[in-house]
Amino acid sequence: MTISSIKSNLNMHVARKMVHSKEWKINVFLPIQERGRGRRFFAYRGYKFDSIGESQSLSAEEIEELDRVSMVSLKTLKIPDIVRNKLHNLAKQFIKKKDLEKLGRFMAKKLTSRNCVELPRVLPSKLLCELKEEKNKIEKMLDKKSYKCLKQFLLNYENKSKEVEQVALTYAEDTRHKVSISFFPEVSIAYTLHNFNGNYGIIYRILHEIKVRIGDFTPSVLLSYSSVPAAGVIAAQEIFTYKFDKIVTVEPSEHLTSISKYLMDHISNVQYQMHLYEQGHTFDLIILSHTLLSLYDYNSRNLFVKNVWNKLSKKGIIVIIENGTPTGFRMLHSIREMFITELKFDKFHIVAPCPHESICPLSLTGKDWCHFSQRTLRLSHHIYCKGSRAKNVEEEKYSYLVIRKCEGPRTKYKSESEAVTVKEKSFFWPRVVMPTIKAGKHVLIDVCSYPYNFERLVVTKSSSLLSNIRTKSGSILKGYGYKKARKILWGDLWRFTKRISRPDARLYTPEVTKRHLYRLYQKQKRRENVKSIVDKKSEQFYSSRAIHSIVAEYYFLGLPCSPPFPIPFCESFDLCHYSRSRRKLVNM
Repeated sequence: MTISSIKSNLNMHVARKMVHSKEWKINVFLPIQERGRGRRFFAYRGYKFDSIGESQSLSAEEIEELDRVSMVSLKTLKIPDIVRNKLHNLAKQFIKKKDLEKLGRFMAKKLTSRNCVELPRVLPSKLLCELKEEKNKIEKMLDKKSYKCLKQFLLNYENKSKEVEQVALTYAEDTRHKVSISFFPEVSIAYTLHNFNGNYGIIYRILHEIKVRIGDFTPSVLLSYSSVPAAGVIAAQEIFTYKFDKIVTVEPSEHLTSISKYLMDHISNVQYQMHLYEQGHTFDLIILSHTLLSLYDYNSRNLFVKNVWNKLSKKGIIVIIENGTPTGFRMLHSIREMFITELKFDKFHIVAPCPHESICPLSLTGKDWCHFSQRTLRLSHHIYCKGSRAKNVEEEKYSYLVIRKCEGPRTKYKSESEAVTVKEKSFFWPRVVMPTIKAGKHVLIDVCSYPYNFERLVVTKSSSLLSNIRTKSGSILKGYGYKKARKILWGDLWRFTKRISRPDARLYTPEVTKRHLYRLYQKQKRRENVKSIVDKKSEQFYSSRAIHSIVAEYYFLGLPCSPPFPIPFCESFDLCHYSRSRRKLVNM
């Protein structure tokens, strides 16, 4: 082939543009270097791209909205300067610094002896009926019509037995270490200086998430029942910058009430009470901060929460906060199950931290509990030295529960794809319940996801990164988000595609619980016909595991017992490739 013939071919193949049926036809010529008989020349080979449409990538505003709704945790908070100056004056004028610090350390030890002595355990649950694991002869007999009344009685008895277990556990733990603090003037000042910053940061972070994820929530009447004076009201005033119509604050002591009045003299429409009285009006926002521990027992806590719930207006929100210890988590776990078992799903929904209204997977591990942390700046050490002078930041651990009095997006829609707005979609996103593990070129994230799963996700740098694009149906195709995984904080929401590394996260959930949860998952999938909760890569990973051969043997051999290993939450078991040799074993 000569150079002249190549030039003539190039003149014939000129890039042209053709328009038909709203599509562009473009011929693109790429140079290719070839060698022939000691000469170098360039040949052009054409590649045709028939359809090039408009870009479907998300705009910068849409991506910013997704990140703003999902990344709700805050790094380090600072209390307002007005309140900081008042705390400084309070510490300087009324008590010596050494005596103040001694009282603060003494109360901290007393509270720690009550909050931090309980070890994590598998909590009794009303939603997990372990007696239904295998159908025996008695259950077959109860299926008959003549034993219908007896069957209903046994079901009620089983539910009550779980409640009895919760009451017994609560009584055993609460009677071990009881704390009673007499709030004298000096003790009240030390208690406020020791705990105000941490409690303010926790309430501020929770209210910040409520404001970001629920845009139509504008409370006008506030009730704050807090153990630390003025922390809840000041945090609410900083988040909702407008003026409240009415604020009711309940303080357990007269001296704490006087401190609260001093700290909130710049806030108007505040009514101070020492108890929660029977009043006709309702509240839009109720904050209960570290109050359940001061109540007497299990029944009194449930009755207290029910009374407060009745004072909540429609579409109102109640925030319950406790210490981030197994003790605080146990109390919130019983309150959460009380709502799920005694109320219908169209009457309430959980805003945070749970992405579902079902059994808590962390309560079944026996080694973990659901808690989070928030960092806040301390007071100056020359005013009040809480700990080491080298540390200017304190990290407060807490467990919390946010419940709204109306129907939620998880009740309206069956899946995330049906939700309309980004804020409604966020109710289906998994919650990061442990600090992320950042390793070389990959990140491990432990999440609590819908429905009732405690999973470990892996986000690798080498995985096929997908851009945020919108499909023809209008849904958002999300990538694996490696850059966001490096920045994600403990307590954030994971809005990207789930690539599951372990379906049971830390691999210590009891086997009985795993089998029961798997049956619940299959039942819900048949009832709602929902889509798979794992992606294609995870499904291929599960289908290739050798564990399925053991599962197949149990099914083909017809053994009555379930296999003693965790069954993965994959779409379905493919038993077709187990050939006739397995069936021959059965015939033999």
